[in-house]
Amino acid sequence: MKVTIACRAHRRHPLLAALGLALIAVLMISCATPNPNFGRVLLSISVTPATADAQTFPNGEVLYSAKGTFNQEPFTVLVPSTPPYSVQFNVGTTITNQVIATVVTQKLGTAAVQCVTGMSGTVSVGATALANNGTSTTVTGLAQITCP
Repeated sequence: MKVTIACRAHRRHPLLAALGLALIAVLMISCATPNPNFGRVLLSISVTPATADAQTFPNGEVLYSAKGTFNQEPFTVLVPSTPPYSVQFNVGTTITNQVIATVVTQKLGTAAVQCVTGMSGTVSVGATALANNGTSTTVTGLAQITCP
């Protein structure tokens, strides 16, 4: 009498195998690509141009940029408008609370500021961003715009 023992090979579902490989790939990539902002602290912001006469710019619109000085390389770059720094531009008012200029566009560490028609005077243009040090500490830089 001959006895045959059949053993079925254990098969893995191809979809589960593909998902497992994808998970391993994601973990390897996330471990190999460190967060470029980890431990990087924004120390100061300089807004340029430091002073501007809107009459010398087309349509009275001045393009400002916010350059940040960081504690790690690259040390000086435009401050991003995205987290964790999220630079925001603002325009001050006059002593009598008149708004003489407004931020008309903002992106990639820059902002276009335009004079309000019929208004004149000099006000500050500010750029404020989080320092990214685990607190709500903000860093601010200032410039000025003179409107006709």
